[in-house]
Formats: sequence, structure tokens, C-alpha cells
Amino acid sequence: MKRTVFSAILLFVAAVLTAFCIAEISFPETFLTISDKDWFINIFPNGWKYNVQIGIGALVVACGLLLPVYKLDKVFALKGIETLCRLGIGGMFIFASIFKIEDPYQFATLTAQYQFFGAFGLENVTNFFSLVYPMFEFWFGLAMIVTPFVRESALAIFGMFVSFIIALAWALFKDLGITCGCFNLEGAQDKAEAWTSLIRDLILIWPTLWLAFRKNRSLIGVWKNRI
Repeated sequence: MKRTVFSAILLFVAAVLTAFCIAEISFPETFLTISDKDWFINIFPNGWKYNVQIGIGALVVACGLLLPVYKLDKVFALKGIETLCRLGIGGMFIFASIFKIEDPYQFATLTAQYQFFGAFGLENVTNFFSLVYPMFEFWFGLAMIVTPFVRESALAIFGMFVSFIIALAWALFKDLGITCGCFNLEGAQDKAEAWTSLIRDLILIWPTLWLAFRKNRSLIGVWKNRI
């Protein structure tokens, strides 16, 4: 019992550090970040420039904590990691879809700024894509959390991550300097935002791929079964 409790504490710390990592990389000026706080800038005047490095450092520590979590209680560790990944990734995709569903016109405008479909003579696909893609994000994100079909949901989300990575790499290659459009629908941004979004997606694609190899079962089923 003590091993499980200690494992749970370490897993909680790892989860907080992972959330801190994603926030530092992609969501500055939130309660989870430190690089934008006055007290941090007073100590490290140029520290705000290294939010990505700080986030990756937190992720390295979080990954390091997973080893003792696994060694202390393998069964609990696998259940806890799967639960956190499903809630985190599924919830993120649901949240990301809301803005696009509410304003498909603005999302279509942002999609067109990537100039990806146009490069292949598929301009007419943009509007259809902008209507359908956010619904995929919402339903597969929801399915990841509330249905037992974790493999199918993870594979679909993995495919979406691949498409995000391709789109962001394309934008960087073309030096477009636009926002990724993942969580807001603002127009042109600094090119650095595309880099941070690409780094975030490259991080999150791996736990998504891991989920694609888990057993199909609900979150309740995860805790009912042995492994």
C-alpha cells in the first residue's frame, strides 16, 4: 500500500510537470507558467526567452519520475499513465475544437493562410476541411475519454497530430509566420509560434501512439482490470 501511495505522489508530480511543460511551450501567461512572472524575471531578466527550454527541462524531469513510479507499482503506474493521457489528450482536442466549430469562417481563413491545399490545386477543399476537421477533433477527443475505443481514437488523433506536424513544417519551410490555429483563431503571428506549436505536437504524439497499443476499455474498465 505504501508503495502505491508513493507511486501515486510521484505520478501526480510528473503530471503537473508535464502540464507545466505544455503551458510553458504553448500557453504563456497562464497560472501554470513561471517564465512570464515578475518574480522570475526579476531573478532572471532574460529568463522569459527560454520558456521552451524550461518546458522541455520540466518534461525531462517528469519522464525521469516515471521510472520509480513504474518500479514501485507497475500495475498502478500503467493505469495512472493511461488515465492521465486519455483525459489530457482527449480534453485538449475537445477544447481545441470549440473555437473552430464556433467560427468556421475564421478557421477557413486561417487554413487558407497555410497555402497548403492551394499548392496542390485543391483550393476548394479548404472550406470542407474547415467544417469537418474540428468535428473530428471534438468527437475523437470525446471518444478518447468516454468510450472504450481507445485504440481507434488514439490512431485518429495520432493521424491528426501527423497532419498538424506536416502543416506546421510546411508553414516554417515557406516562412509564412502564422499561428497554428490550434487554440485560437488569430491571424498572422510571430514565426516562433509555429516552432513552439511544432515542438508541442512532437511531444504529444508519442503518448498518443502509446495509447494506440493499449487495450480497448473504458476508463472505469482500466481500473477494474488487473492491467
